[in-house]
Amino acid sequence: MTADVQAQRARRFLFTSTAGSGHFHPVMPLALALKAAGHEVAYAGAAAFRPAVEAAGLTFFPAGGDRNQDPEFQRLMAQLQTMPPGPASEIVIFSQVFWGVNTRLMVPDLVAIGRAWHPDMLIRESGEAGAVIAAEVLGVPHAEITPGANLMGGVLFKQGAAAHLDPIRQQWGLAPDPTLQALHRYLLLTHAPPTFATHDIGVPGAYPPTTHFIRPEFYDRSGSETLPAWVAGLPAQPTVYVTLGTEANTMPGFYPRVLQTLIAGLRDEPVNLIVTLGRDKDPADFGPQPANVHIALYIPQTLLLPHCALLVMHGGSNSLLAAIDAGLPMVLVPLIADQFINGAITRDLGLGQVLDLAQLTPDAVRDAAREVLANPLYRQNIRRLQNEMHALPDLHHAVALVEQVAAGPAAHPPALV
Repeated sequence: MTADVQAQRARRFLFTSTAGSGHFHPVMPLALALKAAGHEVAYAGAAAFRPAVEAAGLTFFPAGGDRNQDPEFQRLMAQLQTMPPGPASEIVIFSQVFWGVNTRLMVPDLVAIGRAWHPDMLIRESGEAGAVIAAEVLGVPHAEITPGANLMGGVLFKQGAAAHLDPIRQQWGLAPDPTLQALHRYLLLTHAPPTFATHDIGVPGAYPPTTHFIRPEFYDRSGSETLPAWVAGLPAQPTVYVTLGTEANTMPGFYPRVLQTLIAGLRDEPVNLIVTLGRDKDPADFGPQPANVHIALYIPQTLLLPHCALLVMHGGSNSLLAAIDAGLPMVLVPLIADQFINGAITRDLGLGQVLDLAQLTPDAVRDAAREVLANPLYRQNIRRLQNEMHALPDLHHAVALVEQVAAGPAAHPPALV
């Protein structure tokens, strides 16, 4: 236990996130850092995360139930099936699912857990707003960890949030929050380099004044996976890594079609091609491949990316930040969520090539990869961001910020107007 913790006292921190590894992974480094600093740490969320949470030595509480059984969620999913993928459909998902259904289902569980476990502070991932309402009901402060790489994307995806959050607030005896002041009242931690995080995407507004930039540490080894031994024996030619992350591969509209196109465009190039599918997929979906193609279920990116010359992917923020951390240029094919924003910024900053899904062909993939591998400007641009990221304060600073908020006055915020 550190001297600072002894001087304050060990506190209890309750973490929470929405379902999906892309939302869960970003909260774990801080959770583990607080545990290492001598605090008690628990996580409340989807049952699928119990093994990883408990393996890390944290307390797990199930929360949020099974939204697939919720009639409103079922209706919204049917509506979304009629909409083409893109920013418009993502705003519907965020406003009605994240801020509506998910919050409504999470708040009762988080309040019950809080009344039984007595946390000093709740710490949430940005897409999980139930922790804000639960913290106010419990009279404790809260903090936010944003998984998104661009802060103005968070502003965009909060469009319409108050219309869904305020009725839930009122059910719990809280005043309406039409300007969403409550969401970021105490502390927001972001892991993106400021040049990327604050890049103008044409959205009016500003990111919260409680924002602090923290150098990321990546949590991608929640299982027993290690770097395969065969990576060390790859031929002396560029290694290209292809992934669609953890979410898009669950969607029949994208899997396996998008990966098949990416593989077709790259397998005949003079590269080592490594493709990961996800822990629940089958490499047989892609049939026989040339000897230079290696298809695996899951490889921790923190172990693999240092061996690569190019990352071809969907543009998810976790993978994008890992690429910046490794100084690795990219080819992006945005599919969902903030990937469209990340793609636009990647193009603006010259960090790689960006392909439109509607025009995705093997030839387009091949040409984009050749351009990025051959042109040193992409690597130079990404290394500038890498240096900026590596100069940010580390997790010890984030721990100190959280401890400061938790030790502050009791969290009974003034009435919202």
